[in-house]
Amino acid sequence: MIFRILILSLGAFVWQVTELLPIGLLTDIAQDLHVSASQIGLLVTGYAWLVALTAIPLTIVCSGINRRILVAGLMALVGAINLLSAMTPTYTVLALLRIVLALGHGVFWSILSGLAVRLAPELPIARVTGMAFTGVAVAFAGGIPLASAIGHWLGWRAAFSLTGVLGVAVLAGVLVLLPPLPGIKRHIDIHHLLGQPVLRYIALLTACAVTAHFTAYTYIVPLLQSLSHATATQIPLMLLVFGCAGIIGNWLGARLSGSAGRSVGLSLLGLLVSFALLLGTTQFTLGIWGVLALWGIIAALMNLALQSYALELAPHQHEAAASFCVTGFNAGIGTGALIGGLVLPAGGALAILGTGTLLACAALVILTRKPHLTN
Repeated sequence: MIFRILILSLGAFVWQVTELLPIGLLTDIAQDLHVSASQIGLLVTGYAWLVALTAIPLTIVCSGINRRILVAGLMALVGAINLLSAMTPTYTVLALLRIVLALGHGVFWSILSGLAVRLAPELPIARVTGMAFTGVAVAFAGGIPLASAIGHWLGWRAAFSLTGVLGVAVLAGVLVLLPPLPGIKRHIDIHHLLGQPVLRYIALLTACAVTAHFTAYTYIVPLLQSLSHATATQIPLMLLVFGCAGIIGNWLGARLSGSAGRSVGLSLLGLLVSFALLLGTTQFTLGIWGVLALWGIIAALMNLALQSYALELAPHQHEAAASFCVTGFNAGIGTGALIGGLVLPAGGALAILGTGTLLACAALVILTRKPHLTN
């Protein structure tokens, strides 16, 4: 059972690194393909919005497919697209490949938590979800920085190639380790799903919470430079602290007692504390390292808690709940990046953190407005 969850976690690692890989290699890709940095940035923001738009309908379309076959197909997709991206001759081809990849992204994340629960039904939802999402925390802590370092050292195409090979390796593990898991074909239209208050609540809460985080996180480098006067050599180490703390946050989140809703509330309060501490940082001191560690723990806890809360709220509709959560999450990434980009030039670090604080408070209000649950 542990090895089955592990292979899912490795799959999550590959998908997470793949989604954010263009950020760390932005300049290299732009120079090689002769386009602007903002065009490469669209490979991430546009990707997130496409996932948000397609996660729900495509998850419904794939509901009847055997989960072992579906996961294998999705790992084949991410492996092949990364390998093809490494050979792309133009920006247009790379953008088209990312569009195809985004179509599979929402499906993978929509089925991941529900599949993990099916593979280990004897474990608490938070525990098994935490195990499956460990790959996400490891991706932020080491995978993305390592892939970026390889890209800078050997070229961005080498980083994509390595990620593609890893995707193919996970595909082999899926075929060997996962048992046949029949899908359940659901004749449900999107209008029916959108009419369910619980699912709308999941998407709205997730979108607001993630927007609050990504309004600041997307621009973490200029934030650190402004607040702590961190040097170019210190920034990578600070990001590593943030990422490694996320592994701790994921571990803690899987072991917190009580409802997932309480964990969501704690993570939002922790986000408010993190932003307040960052606002109080006016010079580079040891304190900034502690604040980054706290923020990293909170970010991972929030990610896990939102996923677990979605499953908790809709125990008989795990994949539907997860797909709405995925939609909200990716909408939050895109919206947070957009809002942060608008307020940063106008008000700097103070405006970004202030806006993130307001959004986190709004998410806390939404959390208290949980609809009545029905079976």
